[in-house]
Amino acid sequence: MPEISGRQQTRIDPVPAWTVHTDAPLKGMALAREAGTILAWDERGQLYLLDLLGNHRSVSRAPDRVVTGAISDTGGFIALLGEGSRLWFLGADLDLIADRPAPPDATNLAIDPHGRYLAVGSRINMIQFYNRHGKQAGRLDTRHAMAHLVFVPDRPFLLGAATYGMLVGIELEPGTTAGKLAAEVAWEESLMSNVGRLTTTGDGGMILASCYTYGIQRFDMRGGNEGAYHLGGTAAHAVPDFAGRMIAVSTLEGELAVLSSSGGVRWKTTLSRPAIALEADPLGRYLIHGHATGEIVRLDLYGSTRATARPPVELASMPRAGASPMREPAWSIPVASSDEQAEAAVLTVIDDPARIGLMTNSNRLQIFSTQGENLGQSPELLGIGRILRTAPGWIAAATDRHVMLYDARRSNVQRLDLSLVEITHLAINPDSYGLGVVQERDRIGRATLAGRWIWKRELTSSVEDFAISPDGFTAVTTTDGRLQVFDPAGEPVGGDPGNPAEPLFLIEAPEGSPAQVVWLTLARRAQVLRGHDRKGKIQWQSPIPWEGWQLHRLGSIAMVAAPDGRTMAFDGAGHLRGQSRASDAPHDVFGAGPQGQAWRVSRQGVHLICTDLSGRVIWRAVADQPLGPVAIGRSGVAVLIGRSLAWFPTTGS
Repeated sequence: MPEISGRQQTRIDPVPAWTVHTDAPLKGMALAREAGTILAWDERGQLYLLDLLGNHRSVSRAPDRVVTGAISDTGGFIALLGEGSRLWFLGADLDLIADRPAPPDATNLAIDPHGRYLAVGSRINMIQFYNRHGKQAGRLDTRHAMAHLVFVPDRPFLLGAATYGMLVGIELEPGTTAGKLAAEVAWEESLMSNVGRLTTTGDGGMILASCYTYGIQRFDMRGGNEGAYHLGGTAAHAVPDFAGRMIAVSTLEGELAVLSSSGGVRWKTTLSRPAIALEADPLGRYLIHGHATGEIVRLDLYGSTRATARPPVELASMPRAGASPMREPAWSIPVASSDEQAEAAVLTVIDDPARIGLMTNSNRLQIFSTQGENLGQSPELLGIGRILRTAPGWIAAATDRHVMLYDARRSNVQRLDLSLVEITHLAINPDSYGLGVVQERDRIGRATLAGRWIWKRELTSSVEDFAISPDGFTAVTTTDGRLQVFDPAGEPVGGDPGNPAEPLFLIEAPEGSPAQVVWLTLARRAQVLRGHDRKGKIQWQSPIPWEGWQLHRLGSIAMVAAPDGRTMAFDGAGHLRGQSRASDAPHDVFGAGPQGQAWRVSRQGVHLICTDLSGRVIWRAVADQPLGPVAIGRSGVAVLIGRSLAWFPTTGS
């Protein structure tokens, strides 16, 4: 393979210049080569513009999650392909120019270097062109669906690669109508592998297709195959500088290498994690690589001579001032003797005083302070199952046969002397109510801490949900769709007949609710949230636009969650106070944060992400062991990482 003249001879001595973390796991990245601007987007739709010193120029949020994105070399035109088949056209400061429907089954896009046109590839074997204002500018039908598109910078030419089997070159010229493009396939070249990335030099003389185990296939401007580069790994990204003197390569095995144009390895290293995004400086001075865990790293290739001057870009806004959402636990201590024990654990957090309760299959309640001190454990509880319930200053641990109470203010543990069989529901408020127990799903009762029954009652239908109020009233919803309310002595005082085909979810009304609102119910199929007075009479109704499958009381709000992770937050008067879109981790954990606001914690692979209900990331962490149960309190978040209990305190606490 011929060597390109003028190859850089200086010895490569890479030095990391900076590392920036995205709020959520990184989804993708692009480089505006002329403007020196880095565009990045994360899995939650957060957008970032960084300068070459790693400073945040602008941060914004996309209307929805981003599938892929592109930025012109001038930095003035950004395009995003979003979930729900949407195209978003943005300006240089992430200002929205246009929101358009994307072509059917759109998968990828490319912007010409000058920021005049956008090309969108689709699974329906066509390329749709748009101008920078979002208006359609032409269309080309292709024999195969294009999975990758890239414009050649110095001429009107577009390159495309099918997911498997073909590389194409496309001539572009002005159409017969002003503002339109005419496109025609100039050549096609067969490939024998999948393509993970398609890139080119400034003049199109070196076209690189990253073909995984088939290495990096090199083509010329006419589609002629000039050979292949092989590193011994699975090539995912191969990016040349503008002149083609240097090629940066990353592999799925985590290797990062710099090659000469002839394929000689000039430098090679193994990263701690594989790069999911890779860009190269057009002059070959630095690389920028991004990782799924959220790190974006600039690597200066000539460490002793790297530039330190600020690039000539105008910092229009700097809302984050380089803040990083990454957190490490304040402490982590082993609490489980085996993986099986860790997998079986349940976890809770209480406040005032702040304590963490943990129960594994040893059936002992273990108590920890938020400073990581082991405060002891309870005697073993006989029976099966593990239930943890909390009230201010109290933790209840139960099996199907026994209940143990921990008084955090007095550091005292007591076992309730009650004869119990098959506990299915448990609620506690030791300071005012005592505890409420449902056995075998249809026998309900209220008991004192001394183990004396205040009242017991057998129901005609099984209990679906169960709640208690501080003034001694008890409410249950049953499988025949009814809401039933009992006074402090256990006498029925009212309720609501409901729909026999729809059992209701039930919670105590949130903090700060109107005095007449004591209970909230959710009819998931009817898609309605209701507020009830003490005797069960309906006070208000609020519609839900989808079927809710969870109902939580989180401080001053009631939070309804859908199976796909969408949420809506209501106050005790039934007013909508916030909502969020679908989540990649629908089994999120919800809790009240330090000011009583709603927090949600997601577990996505190695990622632990704490957000508010709007999706704004408060902090996140990367775990080196499997993530287990999570519990949220106003003082922080407790999580089992592998066999260890870890604590993430509220910032500033």
